[in-house]
Amino acid sequence: MFIKLIRKSVLYIIKKIIDQKNGALIFYNDIDRAAVVSLIKRVRTENKMLLQTNEAFQLHMLVNNTSKLDGGVAEVGCFMGGSSKIICEAKGNKEFNVFDTFEGLPELNEIDDANQFQKGQYSASYEFVKNYLSNYPNVFLHKGYFPDTAGPIENKTFSFVHLDLDLYESTLASLKFFYPRLVKGAVLISHDYTTAPGVQRAFEEFFCDKAEPIIEMSGTQCLIVKC
Repeated sequence: MFIKLIRKSVLYIIKKIIDQKNGALIFYNDIDRAAVVSLIKRVRTENKMLLQTNEAFQLHMLVNNTSKLDGGVAEVGCFMGGSSKIICEAKGNKEFNVFDTFEGLPELNEIDDANQFQKGQYSASYEFVKNYLSNYPNVFLHKGYFPDTAGPIENKTFSFVHLDLDLYESTLASLKFFYPRLVKGAVLISHDYTTAPGVQRAFEEFFCDKAEPIIEMSGTQCLIVKC
């Protein structure tokens, strides 16, 4: 009984501190959600994943919930494949095309924050990611600058797209490519919308004359749902 009281007191203090920092404490206690959180924890032990737990959870949820739609799944900017594995665990047998330079970030635009990002940052091994995802069906890895590498998917449609590109020009080019290829109800989600000025600028410019609202998520993500 005494130990339970201590635990409740500690939890209360933690909640108060989080409240003061304008944060939120979220529990995923039901069986299905807890299983996804366990998956995310496992990926963290295997890999260097930069997504927060709630961001990775939202990826899994959105891939799973758009699975009934026609079209494949894509990711541009996979780094070491942590987010790719989260997507693989939710996509079933859908085709999944993964794109990355595997040489890090390209040149920055003047819109991008040079104090936050540098050319060559987030370089990763193509072979490592290929092996890391090798147990999942219908996964295709593409090395190079997107959309220069988009030839194999030019005539395909998509139910889910994840962007994690950090920079203005890369994000804008990806939006231009994928938007007309999204099926009705498809979700396109991006990391770093609230923290990377180039990403936010790309979304605001591209969607200023589109019907879809930009929806900010918890963490740093935003998404659109294709009308």
